[in-house]
Amino acid sequence: MDVDRVVREAGLTPSRFAVLLASAMTVSMAYGVTLPFLPFILERIVGPGYSGTVPWHTGALTASYTLALFLLSPMWGVLSDHYNRRIVISVGLIGSGISLVLLDNVSSLTMLYVSRMLSGIFSAAVLPATLAYVAEACDADDRPRRFAIVASFTSLGFMLGPMVGGWLSSMVLSPPAAMRLAGVLMPDSPFLVIALVSALCASGMALLSMPHHQPRLTMGEGVPSAKKKQIRWALLLTLATVFGVSTAEVGITLLGKQSLSLDPSAISQFFVVCSLVMITVQIGILPMLMRKFSIQTLLAFAFVLGAFGLGLIPFAKSTQVIDVLFGMIAAGTGILVPVLASVISEAAGQEQGKVLGQQTSAANLGQAVAAASSGALFIAAPAAPFLVAASMLAAGALIVRWSKMA
Repeated sequence: MDVDRVVREAGLTPSRFAVLLASAMTVSMAYGVTLPFLPFILERIVGPGYSGTVPWHTGALTASYTLALFLLSPMWGVLSDHYNRRIVISVGLIGSGISLVLLDNVSSLTMLYVSRMLSGIFSAAVLPATLAYVAEACDADDRPRRFAIVASFTSLGFMLGPMVGGWLSSMVLSPPAAMRLAGVLMPDSPFLVIALVSALCASGMALLSMPHHQPRLTMGEGVPSAKKKQIRWALLLTLATVFGVSTAEVGITLLGKQSLSLDPSAISQFFVVCSLVMITVQIGILPMLMRKFSIQTLLAFAFVLGAFGLGLIPFAKSTQVIDVLFGMIAAGTGILVPVLASVISEAAGQEQGKVLGQQTSAANLGQAVAAASSGALFIAAPAAPFLVAASMLAAGALIVRWSKMA
């Protein structure tokens, strides 16, 4: 009997894995719920005389969130390596929930930016520590499947966030003059609902315990030098992946609002399609693909698929066609995210939290750059952000073939 494997599997019981999945899903909901609302909140704050600045601020606000994740994800990952992962996850969930409650009370651009930055600061703690716990508690051969499930729940959260927002959009679009509870809380606000879910997940961290089979990281230990080049390539490809899907997310919000004249509920449908495709790919299709194709082939195919979807969206004539193209982007991303995470985790040794935190940081650098550039590019030409992102994903496919990683 493989004793080490038995111990590892015992460390990731179904209840513990469920808590980790709920945490990843909730922090994704906290991000997704805000996207359809940002242009409308901005219109209310800046006033009709400054409505032309809404696209720029939409991108900048999303960038401020992801910039915070970029800067702090490695730090949270290191803390989870040296201390208790469940405490790091709990702090991230509670802080994320508080930032959502603040979003219900913004009355100025400054408050809006502070709320989004705080959300990024605390959300940065959740995913690196969650992935590190999973990597540490299960067998290396099982990590791709586990990471794919975590990624699918992240996609599910991204789908549920806009859905909850659509159901409760009236509170955000037309807030009452007086708040309903303690002058701060609005019971039917989507932001408060997800904040409460975050608090519930934080309380669920009590079910977790640190896997004791894995020695805690000590000073001087680190990633073997032979693996560092592999990690660097995977981090670069992660940046390209998230740049592409983030450009699609911000771009479709602006395209839906200004070119297609859609309301938040209709815009949310694009995100629902994206999440459903990702979940289907990650849980139902990816395990089969990984048995039949090499990692290099899968990565190259996924980059090409995403590039085609992005490149064709600006020329689509109907929302149905956009749904199909958005689905192509989602399918490519659904393959790339867990496969790259597995490549990085395999090379990370005992520095799971640190290196997976670096991957989260790279992902959010791509997200921040995409968000910041999409608004400005959209103002210049509505097709520009999509074509730039398509070019980056095409470059990612070339890098995969040239670098021969994995």
